Amino acid sequence: MAINMTMIDFLDEHQFIDLTIGKQAYDSSIEEKCNVNDLLGIVNSILSGAIPLVSKESGDKKVSTDVPQTIISSKISHLIYEISCQMTCMAERRKNVKDRLEEIFSKLSSYRPTTQVLLVLAAFALQYGDFWYISQAPSDGGNALSNYLLKGLSSLKKKLISDDKAAAIIPLNEVVRDLLKWTASLVSLEKLVTQHRWKHVPQLAEAFRTMPKWSCEAIIAILATGDYFAWLMDDKWPEPLDLHTLVSSVLAKKSPVLAAVKDCKRGIERREEYEKYVKRLEAAVDIVDFLNSMLTAKDSSQDPIVTGPNDTPVKFESFRKKSVLLIISELKISMDDIETLRIIRDDSNRFRTICKEDDKKSVSIPIQAEKETLYELVWMPIVDGRTKDWEAQTSFKSLMPSDYRVDPQKMNMWAPVYIKEEWRFKGETMVVVLDSFGRVENTDAMPMLRIWGANAFPYTGNESTHPWMNSWNWLQLVLRELVDQHGTLDADKDEYRLFWGGPSAAEVAAAPVASGVIPIVNMRRFRTLLRSCLICRLQAVQILKIERNPLRDRIVYEMSEAYKACQSGGVAILTKGPGLQVQHVGPLSDIERATEHGGDHWWTALPENFEKKYKDAQGQSTCLHASVPDYADLKDLYCPVCARIMRYDLCLTCCHSDSD
Repeated sequence: MAINMTMIDFLDEHQFIDLTIGKQAYDSSIEEKCNVNDLLGIVNSILSGAIPLVSKESGDKKVSTDVPQTIISSKISHLIYEISCQMTCMAERRKNVKDRLEEIFSKLSSYRPTTQVLLVLAAFALQYGDFWYISQAPSDGGNALSNYLLKGLSSLKKKLISDDKAAAIIPLNEVVRDLLKWTASLVSLEKLVTQHRWKHVPQLAEAFRTMPKWSCEAIIAILATGDYFAWLMDDKWPEPLDLHTLVSSVLAKKSPVLAAVKDCKRGIERREEYEKYVKRLEAAVDIVDFLNSMLTAKDSSQDPIVTGPNDTPVKFESFRKKSVLLIISELKISMDDIETLRIIRDDSNRFRTICKEDDKKSVSIPIQAEKETLYELVWMPIVDGRTKDWEAQTSFKSLMPSDYRVDPQKMNMWAPVYIKEEWRFKGETMVVVLDSFGRVENTDAMPMLRIWGANAFPYTGNESTHPWMNSWNWLQLVLRELVDQHGTLDADKDEYRLFWGGPSAAEVAAAPVASGVIPIVNMRRFRTLLRSCLICRLQAVQILKIERNPLRDRIVYEMSEAYKACQSGGVAILTKGPGLQVQHVGPLSDIERATEHGGDHWWTALPENFEKKYKDAQGQSTCLHASVPDYADLKDLYCPVCARIMRYDLCLTCCHSDSD
């Protein structure tokens, strides 16, 4: 940091500003003694009266110099006086600019950042307003703000500013106008953040984070303007920075604040409109009302939002008394998920046979049998504004021609927002189950559909508990194709099998297949099924109350270890016997270490180490460090030891700050 820096140079001293913000010590008991609205009204009145006097904007119209009759507390008045002294006396004594700034910020540190700006502007406004009111006052001094200045009125009426400085008066006055707008915008921004802090408005959160920096910059700009104004009035003052630099710097720093106010107001309006949309949706009385409220745009035309087989337009009325499986995805759906959805579409449980009777005969005799569809599949793509991609996308239409599709270009703009916020859609295909009353029975049935297929009918969520009653283990569910292909269910009771998968599919595919070593080539599908199976097991544990805390369940623990290993690059799973009893789950590095130190019988040491690791994780002195997918329908999970809620992030992590 240069020694001979001017005040305006500190606007771009980010390190100084960050250190200043770090020293702030806000005290609400001190802040409440300053009425921000009253003080802003006084400052606005002073400068709004002085600025036209300088720029001659008023013409023949008399400019009001009346100040609101508001009582400011003596403590605030004294603080403003001290700041004013720092702006003049200390500068006149050639005090170091950095020291002046630190002293002023130290006096203000107990107040909110925006209140600090207002206090500094008030100190400057008194000097600026007094000077111009008196210099333009009638000879009787009737509109002078400070009586003690009347004694110098006669001398002030003479040429106050030398001719070579006169050209700077108007540009400096425009800077003062900008400072007033800047400060008022910061105060307005503070009010918006305070009043709407509970609303989910990203613009408000960003403004809240940035306001301390903007406030520091505003204070520095006001002090720099004060230095320049003092130089105009007194040739003994050291010449400050170039006026053009001051004008451009203030304009550049003010603009983001004004833009932030507009963005926040726009964000609040949009949020309030979205909340009205949610209320309408939650008030739906049946499936027709729900779909209409969710998908129909505010200013909708008569064009169909939903199309059926052969691109025929469909009215919402056709879904009355039916359940709906709402398939939500990005434009591209994996073929594995398409195959799963085809199984559900062709499931016989989807239809119910009804008989029509001949009412003309005295005895009712069934004369015709028809199939009634109990639920419909409706695809709703989330395109995020990429409508051209939608026009070119034909995969779902060609692969699932008999199902319904929502046109993303015509549906309500709030539908994708609702799906992301309320149903937590993050790009992966999900299936929301809606009953005939428009109630959500399952915010995402896709995990159990991938695992159980049509056996998960009617897909409300409790079905995730049924298969766990049988002898299936999670590895047989996740790797069923490999299990069938390699005949692992016919293995001897003491035979070990090692399933492994790495970060590179090509590397896995090219690896030599040794006896009992089975590579997982399609790791993407493995991860998807593993995540789905883990979610289903977590739901089952909670519903069946197998454990007080789901993270203590052995099956959950094993899958969590596999999930964690996948996230770190590669996974190794050691099993034994025809039932594929899991002996060890961990990263590939576990196998490498075991083969280095365990010799030819390395596989016997792994189960012992894994069992010890599991028991240690369940111990009362430590917490279970489990990696669990973030999922909407999972209830709160708690730490097995301290019972505090586990934090939701990309995955659930241990709630202890010292955890790994």
